[in-house]
Amino acid sequence: MTDFQIDQYLTRIGAKRPDTLSPQSLMELTRAHLEQVPFEVLQMSEAHTEPSLEPEDLFEKIVVNRRGGYCFELNKLFYLLLEALGFDCYSVGVRVLMGRPEPRAISHRGIVVRFGEEKWYCDVGFGGRGPKGILRLADTGIQTLVFESFRVLREEDGSYVIVYLDGETQTRMLKFRDELWLDVDFALLNGYYANHSHSPFNKRKILYLCQPEGWISLVGDSFTTFNRGQTTARTVTEEEARTLTATQFGLHIPQWD
Repeated sequence: MTDFQIDQYLTRIGAKRPDTLSPQSLMELTRAHLEQVPFEVLQMSEAHTEPSLEPEDLFEKIVVNRRGGYCFELNKLFYLLLEALGFDCYSVGVRVLMGRPEPRAISHRGIVVRFGEEKWYCDVGFGGRGPKGILRLADTGIQTLVFESFRVLREEDGSYVIVYLDGETQTRMLKFRDELWLDVDFALLNGYYANHSHSPFNKRKILYLCQPEGWISLVGDSFTTFNRGQTTARTVTEEEARTLTATQFGLHIPQWD
C-alpha cells in the first residue's frame, strides 16, 4: 500500500496517521473504521457475485467507492493498512461459536497485533454482536467496549475464546488458535460463503455499522438499534430497507438509485 493510498484510506475512515504505534492508536483506528465502514454482504445477497480479495479490488470497492464488505474483505484490507503503518500484525482463522454446540468450522478472518510481548485481537469485519474494538489476549478480566463486555479465555489446547457477557449470561462467541493464516486459506472460505447454498451471506441483506454509543443493523427486514445498552428493533419494508441502506449505513447502490 502506497503512502497516497494510506492517506486515502485514513480519509475514508476519518482518522489520522498515528504518532506512535500503541494499543491506544490501534483502538482509535479500529473504532474509526467500525464507525465509517459497514459490514455488508450486498454484493452476494443482491448482485449474487463473489467478492474479489485482490488488494487493488478491495481498495477500489471500500475506499474509492465507499462500500463495505464482510470479514474476508474488511479484515484483509485493514490488515494491509496496519502493516503499511508499521504495526506488527498477522491474520488468524476464527471459529464463530455464538453459543452453539462445538466444534464449529473456521468461518471468519481476524487480526492479532503484537506490541512487544503483548498481543491484542482486532476485528473490523464481524457482522454481529462481537467485540467492537480491540481485546488484550492476556487479560482474563472483563473488558468493556462501547457498553458491551467481553472476557478472553485460554483453553487447554492453547486456543483463545472470546466470551460475550450479558448480565449473568456468558456466551462463547469466537475461538481461534494463535497461528498465522495465509490469504490462500481465506480465499477458499470466500468462495464457499459467496456461492454455497448453505451460506448465510448470499440470501438476505445483512448490514452492521458501529456508532459512538452502540451499533445499528439491518438483517433481512429487521432494523435494530443498540444504544447505551438498550436494544430496539422494528420490521421494515423493502423500500424502507433501501432507504436505510443509504441514510443510515452510507451505502449508495447504483441499481437502487
